[in-house]
Amino acid sequence: MTTRLPCRTCGDLIHQDTAAKNNGLCMPCKGGYRARIEESKRQRELERAYEKSAERRHWLTLVERVHQSNEGFQALSPDEQTYFALRCLIGEVFNGGFHQFFSNHSGAYYGVAVNGLFELEAMRSHQLLTQAKEALFGDQAVPVDFEERNQLLRVVEENDIAYSRIGKQLDELDKLFWAEPDELSNHCSRFAIDRGLYARDA
Repeated sequence: MTTRLPCRTCGDLIHQDTAAKNNGLCMPCKGGYRARIEESKRQRELERAYEKSAERRHWLTLVERVHQSNEGFQALSPDEQTYFALRCLIGEVFNGGFHQFFSNHSGAYYGVAVNGLFELEAMRSHQLLTQAKEALFGDQAVPVDFEERNQLLRVVEENDIAYSRIGKQLDELDKLFWAEPDELSNHCSRFAIDRGLYARDA
């Protein structure tokens, strides 16, 4: 039977030849990427837990109601609209930045999202969203209509000099939002539970 020894840093069992060659360390610890491996494991565990959560089930129900009913978003209660708009905002910005939020169908929920951030007292996120809106649309209202909104965005993008400046501004706003200054996702979850949109997991 092969003798295995614990890594002197993480405790994982490793072959004795590896231990001898690496001064008692496993390869991830010796290579300096153990922390990344552990963080990846932690994220996978969180994702698996979320997939089974009441919040995930509630979100899927909202998506179905919005996209598979004639009334769509308007059929949701005010609290559901706030939660849905903010979750769309978070998902879009983390996936592709503020420009993606405004250029996709989620941009129709800008007004609800900006009011929702104020209601949740997520004031830094509120400021970032309004700054992104002003960078792209100036003093104009954000059109709810998808085609009209994207036509305005195309006008901005066609001005190469202006968009170079605006693009850099949006990049900075994206990074600030990604830093989660208000822990917005946690705020949304607490809001939904407090308003009785779904029950807290046991």
